Amino acid sequence: MFQGEKVRLRAFEPDDCMDTCLFVNDEDTLLRMYRGIPFPSSRSDECSWISQQSSLSTGEYQFAVENLSGQLVGRCGIGKVIWKDRVAELNIMIGPDFRGNGYGLEALNLVSAFCFEQMGLHRLKVSVMAFNTPALRLYQKCGFRIEGRLREEIWRNGRWEDVVILGKIREA
Repeated sequence: MFQGEKVRLRAFEPDDCMDTCLFVNDEDTLLRMYRGIPFPSSRSDECSWISQQSSLSTGEYQFAVENLSGQLVGRCGIGKVIWKDRVAELNIMIGPDFRGNGYGLEALNLVSAFCFEQMGLHRLKVSVMAFNTPALRLYQKCGFRIEGRLREEIWRNGRWEDVVILGKIREA
């Protein structure tokens, strides 16, 4: 468990699936954060996903994000680790009722520190839909820099949208 002043990162528990199901089925979340078809997730799907999150994982490391009162507020994690190059892709989702409280920034800083200090990674990257300005601000506030733009990469709401690529290098 890794803790800051507002949140702690912990392993997922089976009881988390109802809350995560509510988070991922929020329309705004689906449209802004999921690159695939914004199709709702069933409670069964979320419970199955949570059951696959384990400390025995070798390729993806997902944390539950809870506030210091013990309430689940989101999730964040590390995926697509390329060990040879010491690079990983991050992801984060804060539930709609919990956004704007600094939980995302602190969770992102905690998971970044975990990547650099515990996993020995050198570079972190994210891809964000260009219209998701709150996410772009969050990543930049955490020290990520815009590295590029994939023009018309996503079909969303009847039009083509760009994806912004951001990266963060471990400070020496």
